[in-house]
Amino acid sequence: MKDSTLFVPIVVKLQKDLPLPGDSQSEGLFFQTEIIPRIQLQEAAARIKIRNLFTSLTFSEINDLVKRAKSLDSRYEPPNFSAYYVIDCPIEINATIFLENLLAHENVELAYIVNDSMPPQVVNGDPKVLDTLQGYLGPAPGGVDAEYAWKSKGGNGERTVKFIDIEQGWILDHESIRVDILPCTGLNYAFHDHGAGVLGIIMMKKNKSRGSGITPEAKGYVVSQWRPAGYLNNADAIMAALDHVSYGDIILLQAQVRGLSPSKKLWPIEIHDATFDVIRLATALGVIVIEAAANGSVYFNLSSDLDQFILNGKTILNRSDAGFKDSGAIMVAGATASIPHTRIYNSNYGSRIDCYAWGEGVYTAGNSPKSSNGAIDFYTREFCGTSSAAAIIAGVAISAQSIMEANYNLRLSPAEMREILSSELYGTPSANGRSIDKIGVMPDLKKIIDKALVDIVGESTGSDE
Repeated sequence: MKDSTLFVPIVVKLQKDLPLPGDSQSEGLFFQTEIIPRIQLQEAAARIKIRNLFTSLTFSEINDLVKRAKSLDSRYEPPNFSAYYVIDCPIEINATIFLENLLAHENVELAYIVNDSMPPQVVNGDPKVLDTLQGYLGPAPGGVDAEYAWKSKGGNGERTVKFIDIEQGWILDHESIRVDILPCTGLNYAFHDHGAGVLGIIMMKKNKSRGSGITPEAKGYVVSQWRPAGYLNNADAIMAALDHVSYGDIILLQAQVRGLSPSKKLWPIEIHDATFDVIRLATALGVIVIEAAANGSVYFNLSSDLDQFILNGKTILNRSDAGFKDSGAIMVAGATASIPHTRIYNSNYGSRIDCYAWGEGVYTAGNSPKSSNGAIDFYTREFCGTSSAAAIIAGVAISAQSIMEANYNLRLSPAEMREILSSELYGTPSANGRSIDKIGVMPDLKKIIDKALVDIVGESTGSDE
């Protein structure tokens, strides 16, 4: 891995009218145009590295995706992805002052420091748990009623719908998980038990002594935030995944990022402009994106109101604000396992949240956060936070989409899926309702199958039945 203790990565997006070199490395462009203020370089100039943010696909390939997205979504307004770069700022340079100078330069549209990117935290697990109580699989109001979905053709996920989990690592040979890698998977580097826990919730194989995932027959893949060059790059990981999915396939984002220094608050990864832009590209392409809302704070496990998050003077996660930015992703909060469901203490909340699921006491594979050292037979009943919640919602989405495909030869769009998963008509409200708890509803697959999918099919065919 690149030693990130020696530099601070800063994402920069150049103005639209600049001549850009495309796929080649671009240090010359920066130095020739003096985008980097020379006063900040001094003796450290030789150690500053400038690289393209997107490297997993060529810009020709990215442009092809953009063209397809525009043909599918008339409202989609693409950014210039080739204008994004990363500057590795040596630690001896004051990164905050360096950032301020960049933002003041006429050639720079935006810039931000890339802070921590990590999976939402969970608590200790137990090895070799035999208790297979998985209440989140049961009927509402307790769970999402995956058990009902299993009775429908496609409900197990046994169709062609692809699912890609994006995070930092997995136990790929776990006894209860069958998952595939892709040419763009990247480095299986860290938080392996966390990845196993996420995959277990979604696609753990049915076993009387080990339980089951929500969609045990799902076609699952993984793409790492750690790209082949050794850099952690959320935006590029999502872009890489887009080359391997089709309309109606599903991507799960299991990460959170820290706010601007010295903030210790944790936020959804779409607060970073480049990541937002790629998520928006995904949803314009018809790809369903499930995004964890993040778990509050680095040290105190306190939650945050997304409505209060401010970027460049705008509350971009507040649906009622003029500055609201909608990526199209389905954002998920965590709630208690007990009925009535209430928000867990460390789950973020706000009007941006679409739905919730269990954020505590979830039984699955792995031993997160402690390492099982790659053990293939460890399980836990304490997977939690927005990690478990987002994984449950991903499982619900896979099940609903697979049923739609198997029974009606149709797929839901990102907008249709989000409307269904967030609607009180097809879900369980939290204890105090959407306006107070601000975590949305927990989807109910029985209502979704019996009512929502039937209604959508009727609308698409013009039938009143």
